[in-house]
Amino acid sequence: MKFRSSTKIAIGFTIIAAGSIYGYQFAMKRAIMGMHFEPIIPGEVNLVGINAGAGFRIIVVNEMAQLVESSDAFHGNGTEDAGSTEGAIKKHIPIREMLGVLKGDEKSLGSFIMKVNDRDENDSWPPVRVIWSAERLKKALAGDKAEEAALVRDLNINLDGTPLSTLRQSSLENGIVVDYPVPVVVNIRGKATRVIGRVLEPYKPAMMQTIEKRYSDKQVNEDTIRGYYAEAAQQALANPKGREDVRKAIMNLLSPTNAADLAKYPEHILASAQVVVNDSLIESASYRSIDTTNGKSYELTIELTDEGRRRLWQFSEDRIGTQIMLIKDGVAFSAPKINHELAQGELTITQMRDERSVKDIVDLLNHKKPMHDEHLSNVGNDVHGKNPN
Repeated sequence: MKFRSSTKIAIGFTIIAAGSIYGYQFAMKRAIMGMHFEPIIPGEVNLVGINAGAGFRIIVVNEMAQLVESSDAFHGNGTEDAGSTEGAIKKHIPIREMLGVLKGDEKSLGSFIMKVNDRDENDSWPPVRVIWSAERLKKALAGDKAEEAALVRDLNINLDGTPLSTLRQSSLENGIVVDYPVPVVVNIRGKATRVIGRVLEPYKPAMMQTIEKRYSDKQVNEDTIRGYYAEAAQQALANPKGREDVRKAIMNLLSPTNAADLAKYPEHILASAQVVVNDSLIESASYRSIDTTNGKSYELTIELTDEGRRRLWQFSEDRIGTQIMLIKDGVAFSAPKINHELAQGELTITQMRDERSVKDIVDLLNHKKPMHDEHLSNVGNDVHGKNPN
């Protein structure tokens, strides 16, 4: 088939024009992927991603997004019901505390360290908290007579493990709670920063724990408990090698080795989380309702700044099919799946069910007074950005 000259020119122009458009898009993509963005700290509203292969996944429980440690690598292949992954879940990662630490907040770090290391407060903690700071304990262990005497009284045992002649029952029941520092290296605004978290940990001498176990499931009076103490004390005095070295036990608790062990897992989690966009990179937000067969659904549309657009585009480029968390005030309101490269400045999150939650986010992003603080929305959503022209 022969083409007229004018037809050949038109076809040629179309090919050149299409080539120019796709060439421009390719060049823009390469430019974006080659950009270096300094890490940002969390704001009130954030889009947070988790690095693939870090050992975590996002699941949905009671219409809330949760970040959990998994027995396999993080795949992010869509929202998942907790029942289908329950066997693989090891522990939940506290999002509020995690974001607080990424801001450099020491109080958040202490709580974060305790929770992810399974040292959080529970029913086994003493009814009365007799707090001893690491600094005060070191004075007692170093020979400060007044502090050593106070510590021996609160533990009802000498530091070498020899029992006292009488029992102070409150010491038997409470022991002490040690307050000690754990340094953790956190990437804050692109700089490796040493942040100190304070950890609380109960300590009770082994002899006291043994006595407690003897009457934990019995109805006893003070005389019976004192009888148990007298028996345990006699055994400790008769068997010096079986006595606990209380001084050494406390020193181990305060040791740099213990602090380093507690810091490892928090550092891994924090290095795996990335604040992709915070509210400083969002210009405005809006939402609209959609009628579905299951009732009303809501779409949240976020207008990003140019830098926000570039950051999200770069993050999403090789993460198609993974999830990203929409977090407000430390609560994950949504965990949408990334369906394609998010290259444009307008981002839409679909299938949100709670209008009040959506409106809260919109009002906050538009610098209005939030309507309320407690509502949560559906998180089984998708996220869309306009495809590049």
